[in-house]
Amino acid sequence: MLRKIYILLVFCLLGSIMGPTATAHDAAQADSLYRVADYEAAAVAYEQVLASGYASADLYYNLGNAYYRCEQMGPAILNYCRALYLNPHMADAKENLALAESHTVDRITVMPRLFIVRWLDALMHCFSPRGWQWVVVVLFAIVGAMVLLFVFVPKRSVRKATLIAGVFVLALWLLSIAMMIRSMHRYNAHAEAVVMTPAMTVKSSPEEQSADKMVLHEGTRLTVSDSLSGWYKIVIADGTSGWCHRDEIERI
Repeated sequence: MLRKIYILLVFCLLGSIMGPTATAHDAAQADSLYRVADYEAAAVAYEQVLASGYASADLYYNLGNAYYRCEQMGPAILNYCRALYLNPHMADAKENLALAESHTVDRITVMPRLFIVRWLDALMHCFSPRGWQWVVVVLFAIVGAMVLLFVFVPKRSVRKATLIAGVFVLALWLLSIAMMIRSMHRYNAHAEAVVMTPAMTVKSSPEEQSADKMVLHEGTRLTVSDSLSGWYKIVIADGTSGWCHRDEIERI
């Protein structure tokens, strides 16, 4: 019995070691294909790495580049956005996303939003969900240290300064929790999506016989607000909404 357990543990250990190594090898092969300008094969190879369960901002970025070189703007924009979900500070992904979107057909006027909403969105995009988790942990540690300082240091001036600073840091901690929850919800909800077909007819209701509202083209970003029987209710940047088939878009 002990021998069987030992063998099982050895196989699990080997699997944990060989898994990442194999994934890294596959990613390196995909990089090699990209370097020799075999972009279609590189895209397939990157997709296989993602299908194995490994994902990173760099991998999505490289996949976006491969699709961009293949002149497939929908998948390119999709993967640049996925890279920025994991690493909002990736400057190359931001630049290439803007470049890819400059090749799209639709030019949609963004609906104006309140300053506070724009500010909160900009703040949320400062970190990825994991980054906000680290911010919450660090600020919580600082709050704890200030509580200890306030309790155990008898000097009045120090206690007063600690109290003032502690209230400020506590407010930042609460704000960071709100940003973490908002960021995680955005990441897990996959509400944002990209049009993946050359042209997509948006309907007024989730029925084939319903009236056409507009036509959107590959690479246009939008938000999914509802779903029903193979249809998605979508909203574009200017606030216009409608319904489309699920297989015409892909969630970020």
